[in-house]
Amino acid sequence: MEPLEADATTPSFCMLELSVHGDDVVYAFLYNGTRFFVTITAEKLEGEGEILHQFNSFREDIDDPDNMFLFEEWVLGALDDFIRQAAPTRTADASKINTLLEYFSPPTFAFKLVNKEGHLCAIQECYDPDMHGDMSPRTQIVDSLVDFSGSHCFDPEEVIIRSTLPPVPVISASKLERVTDGLRPEELSDVPKKVRRTGTDEVFFFKAGFREHGHLRELEILSKINFSSYSDPSLRTSRLVGLVVWDDDVSCLMGFLLEYVEGETLTLRTRNASAARKMKWMRQVEATVKRLHQLGVVWGDAKPDNVIINAEGDAIVVDFGGGYTPGYIDKELQQTFQGDLIGLDQMAAEIGLRQRFG
Repeated sequence: MEPLEADATTPSFCMLELSVHGDDVVYAFLYNGTRFFVTITAEKLEGEGEILHQFNSFREDIDDPDNMFLFEEWVLGALDDFIRQAAPTRTADASKINTLLEYFSPPTFAFKLVNKEGHLCAIQECYDPDMHGDMSPRTQIVDSLVDFSGSHCFDPEEVIIRSTLPPVPVISASKLERVTDGLRPEELSDVPKKVRRTGTDEVFFFKAGFREHGHLRELEILSKINFSSYSDPSLRTSRLVGLVVWDDDVSCLMGFLLEYVEGETLTLRTRNASAARKMKWMRQVEATVKRLHQLGVVWGDAKPDNVIINAEGDAIVVDFGGGYTPGYIDKELQQTFQGDLIGLDQMAAEIGLRQRFG
């Protein structure tokens, strides 16, 4: 793509999906708040030039970061003219705050890439959510699983029983807007995290309900924590404070809201911290993890980046989505109490403490 004009800010970009199916690739991304689904099949790239060879080189090493960057540039180059028309880069004073509903319901276009006389060309298709998919987080809220018991394609990760939902406020997605303070222009296509209830000063941390991120597990854990945290000062975690639903279907969960913890990660705060302060924070994390274990809850991804040091200087444990960080624990200990305890020792060593924890 050609250089941006002088009065334009950096474009925002976020990859949504990249999947390889044999000789074919499906690539979905947000560009300046507009969603694109691109289907690339080897058969359509046969013909003159090196296009098919280029595609095969990308596909065979798609996990390599440098190769991935070149692949993205290759795709964007084919869509260049259309992107400039449909998703122009805003000037700094033209950026607008968007709601969660707007972010997850963007203008959407579908394309296939073809070889046209040795040139890579993008052919627009009619976007069909059933065929191309919908990257938006949706979990159906149901009264019972009975209605799904006879379905062969039933996925329990796609539904949640209404009676299991925690007693917290339910807020429509159009009533929550992204807080853009501190965001660089290129980050505006990323999934919103810091959000504000429209017309108020209430700020929350938004977690989108993506199935691959373990949202139902995290919601269940946060519900347990909510019932215990009010009377337990040793349980230092960010509390669940709300559920977010789609405006056109209040029985469809988009995600949930947590208390927004203002602060920096343990990784950042320990760079210039004294040994005594590091010890205080690790003892607080240890106390929280042990209390979680008493509740039957595994933290699951113990690492300094999942601890926030708040304005009062206390260590707050966050992220119960069930992630896994290679190098901290063996994979077979993932999502176990023992894995958490080993993770604590790894955390201590990473921030420069020799003491053992857990």
